[in-house]
Amino acid sequence: MADPNPPGRFGAAAGLGAAMVLLVAVALGLLLRTDSPSGVRTPGTGRTVARADYVGDVSCRDCHPGEFAAHSGSGHSKTLRRAVQVALRRGWDSRTTPDPEQPGVSWKFQVRDGRLWVERSAAQTPGGIQAERFAIDYALGSGRHATTLVTMVNRDPRHPTIREHRLTFFGHADGFGLTPGQSLAGHASGNTPAGRIHSADDTLKCFGCHATMTSDRGFDQLDPATIIPDVTCERCHGPARAHVEAARRGDAPESLHLPFGLDGSPADEELRLCGTCHRLPEMLTSNALSTANPVIVRYQPIGLMQSACFRGSDGAMACTTCHDPHSRTSSDRAAYEAACLSCHDRRRVHPCPLSNRSGCVDCHMPRRDVARGMIMTDHWIRVDRPDSARIPH
Repeated sequence: MADPNPPGRFGAAAGLGAAMVLLVAVALGLLLRTDSPSGVRTPGTGRTVARADYVGDVSCRDCHPGEFAAHSGSGHSKTLRRAVQVALRRGWDSRTTPDPEQPGVSWKFQVRDGRLWVERSAAQTPGGIQAERFAIDYALGSGRHATTLVTMVNRDPRHPTIREHRLTFFGHADGFGLTPGQSLAGHASGNTPAGRIHSADDTLKCFGCHATMTSDRGFDQLDPATIIPDVTCERCHGPARAHVEAARRGDAPESLHLPFGLDGSPADEELRLCGTCHRLPEMLTSNALSTANPVIVRYQPIGLMQSACFRGSDGAMACTTCHDPHSRTSSDRAAYEAACLSCHDRRRVHPCPLSNRSGCVDCHMPRRDVARGMIMTDHWIRVDRPDSARIPH
């Protein structure tokens, strides 16, 4: 079914010069990390702000009701939740699933005393059933593709560590499966039958991409008491207290400036900001930078930056060429193809010999299985080879 917010609004009409706000929303946070104990440094200003400068999405609603409503239904608004909240909404209580790799091992999820618990039970032995029980603290991810479950192991805000659980909930299957990268085959380093323990640095990066702030000291600590969960409006546009107060006073428009507002930033600068979370080419080894690597499909900026379309746009091509940055990703292929044709048809730039009216996405941006049945669109726009693994639209 087509998304109620098709990309046409930010597609051909927006042109290739539109700002790359969509990806910045997820990437901005880690670049704001600072050693300053007094708060978070806002991008482009050098000014350090306190958590009190963040006023929340509801403060944006009065002046921007459309954007607020769209964002509220998007995946960005649901990137970090208490695990028990997600469990109750999804009906995980008393749900049992077999371990994908270990015969005789099962996992049972239970909601007890306001928390989500999971019990790992091994096959019966002469000494009885072996069981381990873990409290799950957080659920990461919007759930459209997957929801990863984590437990806080070390709660020291400066040196937090987490257990990434062995099982992940996959939205397309409405069930649990093996967390990508958690296979025990070959005794992969760091993987255990109960999950993987992540270092403090990796823990901060993980939460840094799923939260607007991880503590009142910015992104160098993880404090559940002061964390601002999810990718909120202010994660993309910057702390908004001064902006909101100026708007309510009726100040002149020039006093309402926000980082990454409507005037935006150069597309390449914003792409590198977003790539902090969504990945950049230099984060991969040279032999991994290949069209055959499914990981690149999952990390869209890497593929996009390799494409002839992006490289030939003189730095103008942006995510908002095709996507409304505030809404859930649309499934309206016709609107996406209109964005393609705005360049390839109107400007007669490398017209397709097969069709200059339709089929752009099917041929040049096929869908692929990136892990455990998660289907994503390949953004390495190119002439696709016949032997490539494709998923029908």
